[in-house]
Amino acid sequence: MTGNENLVDGVENESQQDAHVAEHAAGGTASIRRHEVHEAPPPRRYRLPKVRRAFGGPPPPPPHISFQYNSAATIERIPYNLQFIVPRNRNVIAPTAVAIGPYHRALPQLSGMQEAKAAAVAEFCRAAGQPLAAVRGKMLSVAGAARGSYAADGTLVDLDNGEFAEMMLLDGCFLLQFMASVCRRRDDDPLISRGEVRRSINAIVRDVMLLENQIPWLVLSSLMQLMPPPAGSVVNDFLLLMASAFHIVGDISNANSQTGLPAAGELDKPPPPHLLGLFHRRQMDMGAVRTQQHQGSLLRVPFQLASLSSTAVELAEMGVKLAPSKTKTFGDMAMSKRGRRWPLGLFGELSLAPLVLNRLTECWLLNMAAYELCQPQGDATDSFPVSSYVTLVSLLVNRPEDVQEMRAKGLVVSVFDDAETLGFFKALAPHLSVGYRYYEVFQCLQEYRQERWLWIAVHRFLYNNIKTIATVFSIVGVLAGLFKTILSVKQPHGP
Repeated sequence: MTGNENLVDGVENESQQDAHVAEHAAGGTASIRRHEVHEAPPPRRYRLPKVRRAFGGPPPPPPHISFQYNSAATIERIPYNLQFIVPRNRNVIAPTAVAIGPYHRALPQLSGMQEAKAAAVAEFCRAAGQPLAAVRGKMLSVAGAARGSYAADGTLVDLDNGEFAEMMLLDGCFLLQFMASVCRRRDDDPLISRGEVRRSINAIVRDVMLLENQIPWLVLSSLMQLMPPPAGSVVNDFLLLMASAFHIVGDISNANSQTGLPAAGELDKPPPPHLLGLFHRRQMDMGAVRTQQHQGSLLRVPFQLASLSSTAVELAEMGVKLAPSKTKTFGDMAMSKRGRRWPLGLFGELSLAPLVLNRLTECWLLNMAAYELCQPQGDATDSFPVSSYVTLVSLLVNRPEDVQEMRAKGLVVSVFDDAETLGFFKALAPHLSVGYRYYEVFQCLQEYRQERWLWIAVHRFLYNNIKTIATVFSIVGVLAGLFKTILSVKQPHGP
């Protein structure tokens, strides 16, 4: 089995990740070559205390630290209220194998990947047919603009433009070469064949989609300009493989056409801020198209949505069927008052994307939701597909029985137990914003309640008493048979 086949297995099962982290931490600091970044001393900033705690709110906020706000930043820190919501203190913020960008570059346990980064630069120059000086010059030309993409929290104080450009060179080449390597699936790949990379493939896959572990898209696009065409297919193929982590086995082929290739009109959109931003965009395009069609109408959504929400079991009682959406993107959620899949349109239908939940996907969900919170508001399209999805699921599950109903409908496949799956959604949802499609679903659900109240009452009675009704009919059938037998015995027989 090749290293890249291990990646495919790792996308579906993150159970080996802790072992990879332990191996990385045990590794010594590798020697750094001449053209690598000289690590600057870590900036002085407040570090959160290590708190072992149960589910609930975050610990007290850190003391006030004054930094100038950077309104142009596109790579920001995870909002504080999202940092402590994952159970058992599983880390979903900091990288565990490789630092991409400046925020976590000073972590000593990540220094073992520096030699691999230098090897990636050399391989990139060879594949692109460019001398190292030309590639380094390209990074120097965009260093000033790329530097402004990061939050003004003091991280870059000790880095001049030359050191910053060297860091972008190492991280950008490593990221592009890693994406190309996992898509090529070659045993002799110069990057994957390195021990420190091969042992940590699953952890690296996780790390490159963290909000605090990004580099500006400007850096990647500048490097891709030096690569032989088609350079963009490397990113597309990699994002397709990453999107498959969210999909239930058997649905990946259907998802390929929706989440892996550029969506219609994507080329006309502004470039994404970073790789996570592009991955997020692929998860929202299909839903945004439908949402734009209703921008001219005003949704009449009652203020107290909580009182109108229904769990998965309650929806089943009301005659609303849960079904997977067609596109498998988080933005594609809809409520139909008369589902087309059901006879005579008797049943309503709530469709949303099926989800695989494990250590990898819970990490990516939180980071995409954090990315949405950091985006400027007032966009023409709905910019909260992941947050809306998580919030909707959290309202559908109030008890472990609701999680079991979601599992039975094929909408959630979780490696966690019912209580922990429930806890993840319940802990994350209160901190998120929601978008137009979320309110659209609830307006349609409220209209279903008002227009089909008689059918709901009949269906709820049948749903809750179906076993009793079946038992009564069985008893009646048995009694009728006995009665018929008795009558046949008592009837006089002919001579």
